[in-house]
Amino acid sequence: ADLARQMLAYSGRGKFVVEHLDLSAAVRDIATLLAISLPRKATLHYDLADDLPPVEADATQLRQIIMNLVINAAEALGDEPGTIGLETSTRSLTAEDISAISGSEAQPGVFACLRVSDTGCGMDALTASRIFDPFFTTKFTGRGLGLAAVLGIVRGHKGAIRVTSERGKGTAFELFLPVTPNPEPR
Repeated sequence: ADLARQMLAYSGRGKFVVEHLDLSAAVRDIATLLAISLPRKATLHYDLADDLPPVEADATQLRQIIMNLVINAAEALGDEPGTIGLETSTRSLTAEDISAISGSEAQPGVFACLRVSDTGCGMDALTASRIFDPFFTTKFTGRGLGLAAVLGIVRGHKGAIRVTSERGKGTAFELFLPVTPNPEPR
């Protein structure tokens, strides 16, 4: 069942329970879970914006994205101590910006951005080009669906994801979710 859910998430056909969410609040909500899930060698650093406009997203799917990205970042640290950064901000993306993000169908506009970075081993260009492929993994164990599911969830929310990495210098994932144009008051 878990495998089927992850494949549906990858294809963008998973079921979403959409609500207006604050991306910074979503990260804060699982901060304790993140802290206890990571090895002691990993230090979490937060830089979360307090004034983000809301996004329309499924809270469970958003938590899955955050967990997958942070756990991958921790694994990239290997046996060395390192830092995992979680940063939120608001960004405007033009059509040109979006066309530079491989595989994105997002529309230009204002986005809430989550940046998850690590000081780990980084990736070469060939590895980086395959990380969202289903069943692709560089680990000895695992199914290789974590990042594929992340991409599917992001696409299902009409967002985009950009990856930058340099061998020996770490990796950063930037997740862009469109903000809710006129959220209704609660």
